[in-house]
Amino acid sequence: MTEHELFLFLTEVAVIFFAARIGGEVAARLRIPLHIGELFMGILLGPSLLGWVWPDAFTTLFPATELQRSLLEIISWTGIIFLVLIGGLETRLGVLRQSGRAVLGGWLGGFVLPFAGGFLLGMAFPDNLIPAAIDKPVFALFLATAMSISAIPVIARILMDLDLYKTRLGMIILSTAIADDTIGWIVLALVAGLASGQGIETATILQTGLLTGAFVLVAFTVGKNFVRGAVRLSNRLKAPYSPVSMMFLLIFVAGAITQAIGVHLVLGAFVAAILIGRIGALNADAVAAVRHVGMGFFVPFFFAYTGIKVDLTTLKGSALAYTALAVLVACFAKIIGGWAGARLGGLTHWEALAVGFGRNARGAMELVIAAIGISIGVLTEATYAMIVLIAVLTTVMAAPMIEYCVKRAHLHAPDEADAPAPSELSA
Repeated sequence: MTEHELFLFLTEVAVIFFAARIGGEVAARLRIPLHIGELFMGILLGPSLLGWVWPDAFTTLFPATELQRSLLEIISWTGIIFLVLIGGLETRLGVLRQSGRAVLGGWLGGFVLPFAGGFLLGMAFPDNLIPAAIDKPVFALFLATAMSISAIPVIARILMDLDLYKTRLGMIILSTAIADDTIGWIVLALVAGLASGQGIETATILQTGLLTGAFVLVAFTVGKNFVRGAVRLSNRLKAPYSPVSMMFLLIFVAGAITQAIGVHLVLGAFVAAILIGRIGALNADAVAAVRHVGMGFFVPFFFAYTGIKVDLTTLKGSALAYTALAVLVACFAKIIGGWAGARLGGLTHWEALAVGFGRNARGAMELVIAAIGISIGVLTEATYAMIVLIAVLTTVMAAPMIEYCVKRAHLHAPDEADAPAPSELSA
């Protein structure tokens, strides 16, 4: 690396991070999720605006050289790991049992219908919107996964802001979202494994599924005790910051294992984070340190850099038409599916509709999926921009629509007194 390349890298990081913090501050004052502002500022710095109105300034600041992009990608992927780690620490699988039939019905409807809709839509996409090296069924599976996932941190933050987190309705929304993310990451890992292969073969699918199932089974049996022992050992070590070091060691090892067996590192990191959060032996200072560093720098950087990679000028012609169709399918399938499942689970019309709108918030998780999709070559620039738009639009509409449904359902006071309170997340 030359002196100029180092200077350029530091300048890029400073500009992206500064823009992210401005976007986060504006979003905080507007009382919308912080990552929306961070993402928006990144879009302004990218080819959608700066590269369009002042191309020379854009190419000077962000030259299309492999070294410069690789350095920024490393920081961005570090942000993804922090985000997955923090999200996993906040995930409580035990919540899934608290609302019984309504949780099961709400999850099945809100996951299966968007997944089916996304797959059928993906199969209908024209070839020019799908990378040449990717089979259409693989692309359709990826789009189906993106359509069906929800964002636990965003949903938890919305429920807290609306004073619904400790209500029965809030628990149902959050529980179904936890199921979405848990199953969604597994499916995403399988799809990523398929995308890295040579097409879709029964043997490949079977091998990937078996290895993934074995990893999850071992992680939640033998792995649970191993993680507990490792964390407790770190709490007894004399070296400073040992619990934080152990946390990251476990995350990277688990991510490396899933990457080695042919699925994505995100699954391993997510599972390890869930296990770390479940054991209850983790030092609170260690968790706080991870949040401070992650949410203070790496996660905002990831969102802003994600925005820079979005080129809205690619959304024209058939791409624009399919983007509008994708947004409609994503919203209606998630809302209607969540509503129908919750109704079958015994909720009233407006309660069930609130579940559907709550599940529709895809937020940060959708952006992680978009980043994975572009990195493994399953998305084009146009479809990448499409998924980012779905994340933004569904997140922005979630809070006001949930609030409206709750008012119509005449729900006020919390009726679940023992719900855990999540920490404040910018995601």
